Amino acid sequence: MKRVFLSACCLVLTAGPAVAGEGVPAEVPTMVELSAKEINRIVCPGQMSDLIFSEEKGLTGHFSGNNAFVKFTAEEVGGKLKYSKEPSEIYAVCNNSVYTIIGAPAEINAVTVRLALPKSETVEKNIARYKNMPLEKQALQLIKEAYDGVFPSSYQVIDKAAPVHLCPDLHLVRQQVVEIEGVGLRLKSFKATSRSASDLELGEKTFLTAAVGNPILAVAIEQHNLKPKQSTRIFVVERKDLLTATMTTLDTGAEP
Repeated sequence: MKRVFLSACCLVLTAGPAVAGEGVPAEVPTMVELSAKEINRIVCPGQMSDLIFSEEKGLTGHFSGNNAFVKFTAEEVGGKLKYSKEPSEIYAVCNNSVYTIIGAPAEINAVTVRLALPKSETVEKNIARYKNMPLEKQALQLIKEAYDGVFPSSYQVIDKAAPVHLCPDLHLVRQQVVEIEGVGLRLKSFKATSRSASDLELGEKTFLTAAVGNPILAVAIEQHNLKPKQSTRIFVVERKDLLTATMTTLDTGAEP
């Protein structure tokens, strides 16, 4: 990663149910779509100590460390595999709390289900992590974690692909949103693929748009020069406590 741009903003201050990507809460039965055919993963923000499910309802699984893996089993009928279509309860004991997942089999790819820390504990951990950092250092820390692909368990990581229409020469897909409760920051991770017939040079200012994020605090591009059909990652840090912004860019010349 060559450099990180921070945006200097003139800013205006403002004072359903859970889903798998946002973090399943403890003690609240939560319906989650799981892959009917693939192995699904459950991630505990700590130590997983038990996993309980009904084999009679067509489930199999095991746990190790902070991960559990569950799969719907198939029955052979008339020479073909028949997969379960009925929801099934999964109980995961994580950090001494019980999480109840109602797994609904669906024709989708494998799913990663994240179990959420209690709200107060999440906020306390995030505040302790960032309290001695100036805002610019907070943004750089978050981008470095995204670049490495390793986040603390107190972050809320949402894996959900969504296309973003930015310019004809670039295919842009938002792949991940990371919420840092208590600190007021949000990170968005994008995959950018060149549609140009020639070499394409990317600049951070290209991504300072409401279609990508608003208000934007920082933008980092993993690789600035792309050949045709080549891809790179874009990391954008937002300020959640601010609604509108007029932004100009600052080149920090820093690497996360």
